[in-house]
Amino acid sequence: MGDLQEILGRVVRRERQEQNLTIKELGEKAGLSEIYVGEIERGQKYPSAKVLESLAEALELDIAELLEFVAEEIRSEREPQVTSVIGFLPGAPGQHRRTVVKRMVNLLDEGSIESVANFSAFLLSKHTNLN
Repeated sequence: MGDLQEILGRVVRRERQEQNLTIKELGEKAGLSEIYVGEIERGQKYPSAKVLESLAEALELDIAELLEFVAEEIRSEREPQVTSVIGFLPGAPGQHRRTVVKRMVNLLDEGSIESVANFSAFLLSKHTNLN
């Protein structure tokens, strides 16, 4: 398993690439040097909390979302892959399902989001009752 510094760098790189940003563009948006952002992505530098906040904002994420992506990456390294009941979700290879689902939900109107939430709650209750 990679260390936290490497994992954080991978997550920042993945999110930057998903937004089609260069290292330089991300650095400019975050108020950081291109060299520093590159070092973070390569796992050579461990950013401070303030730098993490700047990176998250530049990537149009809440700091909690960025940290959740890091946590997901850690979990995926520790746990074996589980096949989804749904089977697949559209997205780029290696893209976290949570990211794909979030982007899909952002396309829905309020009523549709409520319907999806109700259906999700129903599925969760069925899954919980089976265990």
